[in-house]
Amino acid sequence: MSTQASRKLLLSAGAIISLVGVGVFTFVMLVWISIRAERDLGAFPFKEEDWYRFLLPSQFALQDKPVVMLAGPSQVRENLRIERFRDALPDFHIYQGGISLGTIEDTEIALKLIEAAYGKEALPDFVVLGMSVRYFANIPSDRPFSTVINTYSGWTVKTDAGGVEIQPKSRIDTLAARLKFVGKLPVRFNASARIWGATAARALAGWPPTATLLNAAGLEEFWARRILRLEYPTTPYKFSKHTNRPVEQVASRLTNNDSWFVQVVQWDAKGDRIAASMRLRRLMAFLEENDISAAVINMPERAILRESFTFDYEEYLGAIRDVIGKAPFIDMRTFARDEEFHDAEHTLPMGSRRMTDHIVTWLKPILYE
Repeated sequence: MSTQASRKLLLSAGAIISLVGVGVFTFVMLVWISIRAERDLGAFPFKEEDWYRFLLPSQFALQDKPVVMLAGPSQVRENLRIERFRDALPDFHIYQGGISLGTIEDTEIALKLIEAAYGKEALPDFVVLGMSVRYFANIPSDRPFSTVINTYSGWTVKTDAGGVEIQPKSRIDTLAARLKFVGKLPVRFNASARIWGATAARALAGWPPTATLLNAAGLEEFWARRILRLEYPTTPYKFSKHTNRPVEQVASRLTNNDSWFVQVVQWDAKGDRIAASMRLRRLMAFLEENDISAAVINMPERAILRESFTFDYEEYLGAIRDVIGKAPFIDMRTFARDEEFHDAEHTLPMGSRRMTDHIVTWLKPILYE
């Protein structure tokens, strides 16, 4: 009886070990497939929560060509089309580093995290820094990026009047944080599965027998739409399928006291200039210390936003120019037309494509000089 019980116990243990082994193997394969999708196919994981990309080593693998990081707030993510940068600048590896609700302080955190977690060699060679009033003013004060790092990474962010510090956690705390991060990975796996599916569907459509069948059945456009639908969640753009919001909706947010945007339009540009300039100065100093070149873009604003500011806009622009010194600077404030915006700051595809092409033309001689 005891032998039979022992045999059952061994069989049960073997089954459990086998299941665990299959689970671990599946997880490892999903991670590997995701890494390949991100490196080779340009998948953009965590579209809705872009802060998590900075926790993925695959995003900062060493490149065989200079790295250009598009850095700044969400306007950088929406207004600068990374695929057009890559097509126009094939001699560079372009990385989309725009951060939802990001500010100058968050960009400093991101760069220092890259240095601490992945090594100095993982830092970009060139930063295209997108600037806005909110980004410069460090509004809102309660932002998710540092919280994400503190919760899900092996690092802790410390910020004070003196700047930003990235400190390592203990091994136990690091393990606990990374186990928490595992719960976020299904979103990453979904993005990789979609872009592999889209790649396979595109290859299939280009195969002569399939192309003939699709043409004969009149399904070419349907097939193309399916591919785009698969790809959309793997792109950076949150508002590509949105519409131009009525000006009344945009205006209400600028005046709603429950919205932090009121702090932006009523920002004390003169009184806060020293503190805001100090944050930008720390970021520029970090770039200089690490031999990272920079170009600065003042991002476009919808007319209703431009007309709502209660401060002297030249105070804001002057502070930026004073700090960045000889770094190339372009003011795109009025470049986009009102109908090209989704809201007050984020452009729709027609606006972002036009703006990106303009920026690429401006940037190309700077990068190649």
